[in-house]
Amino acid sequence: MYLYQLACYERAIRAQNHHQTLDIINCYFNSGLQAAQQCQTPAAREKVYFRLLRTLEETMCDLLMSEHWRIHCFRVIKILTPIIFELVDTKQYEAIMAKLNALATYFLPTQQFQAATSAASTKTPR
Repeated sequence: MYLYQLACYERAIRAQNHHQTLDIINCYFNSGLQAAQQCQTPAAREKVYFRLLRTLEETMCDLLMSEHWRIHCFRVIKILTPIIFELVDTKQYEAIMAKLNALATYFLPTQQFQAATSAASTKTPR
């Protein structure tokens, strides 16, 4: 049941419609957490968590989606990161976080602005 519901939400967030609100992303996340809790094995649970992460990451990087949609996906990814921390070792976690932050810097306008302003503020005047 949960995996079917998860797949339906997954399709909905990857194909944003003008009448959908950000709540659909939250429903997808909560449905994914419920699906993971219903898994019988740790490997199956891990697979569901990484499915959530991958879907949200791909949606965050899709320039055809609206800006607020992509930013909200990144916010939900940040909520998911403590769970990912528990699943992988420190080196893998740092690699995942570096990748996510690099993607956010490139694909999210607010992140681009923050990166540009922080880079400009660290330069010394001549």
